[in-house]
Amino acid sequence: MESNKNKLTKGIIYSTVIISALPYLFMLAGADFGWQRTPLNADEFGRMSGAEQLDSVVSSLIGAFLHLILEWSAVVIAMATAILAFVQYRITGNSATAIIGIALLCAGFMDAFHALSASKIIHSVADNSNFIPFSWALSRVFKALILFAGVGIFLLGLDKQKSKRTKDSFVLSTSLIFLAVSYLLIRICAVSTNLPETQFPDQLITRPYDVFPLALFVVLAAWAIPKFRKKEKSIFSHALLWSMVPAIATQLHMAFGSSELFDAHFNAGHFLKTVSYIVPFIGITIDYFTTYKEQRLQLLEIKKAHHSLENKNRELSQIAYVTSHDLQEPLRTLMSMCDIFDQQYRDKLDPEAQQLLKYIMQSSQRMSALVRDLMVYNYIGKDKDLSMVDCNLLLKSIQEDLDSKIKEHKASITVTELPKVQAHETELRLLFQNLISNAIKFRKKDQKPEILISYQEKRGKWLFSVADNGIGIAEKHQEKIFRIFQRLHNKKEYEGTGVGLAHCKKIIDQHGGEIWVESAENAGSTFHFTIPK
Repeated sequence: MESNKNKLTKGIIYSTVIISALPYLFMLAGADFGWQRTPLNADEFGRMSGAEQLDSVVSSLIGAFLHLILEWSAVVIAMATAILAFVQYRITGNSATAIIGIALLCAGFMDAFHALSASKIIHSVADNSNFIPFSWALSRVFKALILFAGVGIFLLGLDKQKSKRTKDSFVLSTSLIFLAVSYLLIRICAVSTNLPETQFPDQLITRPYDVFPLALFVVLAAWAIPKFRKKEKSIFSHALLWSMVPAIATQLHMAFGSSELFDAHFNAGHFLKTVSYIVPFIGITIDYFTTYKEQRLQLLEIKKAHHSLENKNRELSQIAYVTSHDLQEPLRTLMSMCDIFDQQYRDKLDPEAQQLLKYIMQSSQRMSALVRDLMVYNYIGKDKDLSMVDCNLLLKSIQEDLDSKIKEHKASITVTELPKVQAHETELRLLFQNLISNAIKFRKKDQKPEILISYQEKRGKWLFSVADNGIGIAEKHQEKIFRIFQRLHNKKEYEGTGVGLAHCKKIIDQHGGEIWVESAENAGSTFHFTIPK
């Protein structure tokens, strides 16, 4: 891939240099790219045949047609470059691409202004003899300055935005500033009553106003863009650098060669100006397709990995099911035998043997609960069909199921008016049941459990909260409590398998939401979870 990029980069360099040098070399060889403006004489025109009249009109207008085609080609290419730059920005998140793209677009807008003035579609307050050439000089100066501004943003480190939102805001605000400056310059030029003369055919420097952008393009090529390239290593940035060659050549033709409209240097300059837009467009196009190809390959790799992961998950799920299912039967047998043994031989066992039997029975019960919880965990997410669940009715049913536990510990449960949500009812029941049971289990010994269940609408999601006044959770443990088999307390203090909150996490993940806890030791806990609307 890297070797292909190097080949493409070298191709851009060689092609740009050769194309930029060709007009001058052809001129040295005697070629003339100019079109003489021959005004139409009414008397002579009337005596011409139809074919001669057509030839005369074409000869008189071809220079203007060529100029118009070259100008609008540059504008269209600038727009295409900006569009691809923003597409590339959305893919890669590289703000440099977008800002240089908008800079070229604004330069294109200024060229469009010149094209409209040259074709006399728009008029200024000032005389056209000054307005048209001044709009050209203005477009050249503006392109050099706005490229300086675009590159300067990154040289000064103003682009260091961390989040996507702030980066988008930065790109948008910069784009609006560039566009506003473009508009103000166009407006000032259009409404000015006096515009300076920019053409001096009899002087060595025929267009002095083209010398300033010439100097700016040289500085861009020799210093600014090379420093920019060290930070932004892409074919686009490389192409931007080498687009300065035709840009400089354009200014040389115009400042030191062109003495009248549509002469050889005039046409060569306008052609090379279009080339200076084409080169970055080629660069951003290559970058786009390279990125697209790389992302496509990455996507294929991700799909393969996803497929492999799905197969492994299916295998693990099957193993978990078979294992847990097969373990249940011997565990039930073991617990039954322990019960029988306890009933028939308790009186014949010494205290030590009775204690050992008790340990066996407790361990079997814990193992049975663990296997049962694992089976539940394995089945979460199997049901893909959502239904409309009335959370008020669901919580009422859950409280009835937990009635004995609630009464035993004198727990108080307050439920605000809850919404109807699209969810898996069985899984949502398990979620609330686990959170309520935990709130009762991890109560303070000297305080009755108080539980508050509430909700709020937030950014297209239902945000539920289950708050308690229990023992709380230390901050250092809050991230790991949703891991399977994670326990924070001794089994003698609080019974359980360490799977309940893992159930909750998996249920919320399956619904496309989030779950987290806000808590502190001895200050109660509030579990929050979201479900998309």
